[in-house]
Amino acid sequence: SSGINAEYGEFEEDVEFFFEGDVPEDIKSPALEEYRKQLENDVTRDPVLLIGYMQTMQMALVSGGAMLRPMIVRVLGLKDRYPLGVKALDWPEGFSTTAAKKLYTERLDALELTPEQQNGIITAKRGVFSLNNKLIREVIYSTESRDVLLSMCKKVSIVCLIFMFLAIAYLFYLS
Repeated sequence: SSGINAEYGEFEEDVEFFFEGDVPEDIKSPALEEYRKQLENDVTRDPVLLIGYMQTMQMALVSGGAMLRPMIVRVLGLKDRYPLGVKALDWPEGFSTTAAKKLYTERLDALELTPEQQNGIITAKRGVFSLNNKLIREVIYSTESRDVLLSMCKKVSIVCLIFMFLAIAYLFYLS
């Protein structure tokens, strides 16, 4: 993995992994379409606004990736297949999220931006958070998410039943 500058290919590999190589050509997502249109409008109005999108998303990957990666691996049972499914969140040995954020901030601070551009970037960043939340809500409430959740609940239920059976068997053994 290439750290903060994670290549598009790593994201693509993760998507292909989760779709088992059968990635739909045209994924219908109202939230994603709204995101695309807003990004297009903002960047057409002022290309500098792309900084707001990039900083927000890259910092989310750097900050959240380190926390989310082990959770995703554990919850989805990917330990034996690591780093499949989380390549875009897998930082190289010695990568420091703190150092990466500091460097990113220093480089942004070095840009010569007008007050209007700075305000525009801040507004774009707020919009990115709102758009991200819409995407998250769409995923959480999708049929596919419900199917995955039900599948996971079934697995947990089976484990609980096995545990209960073992506990009852142990109690009978003691008596």
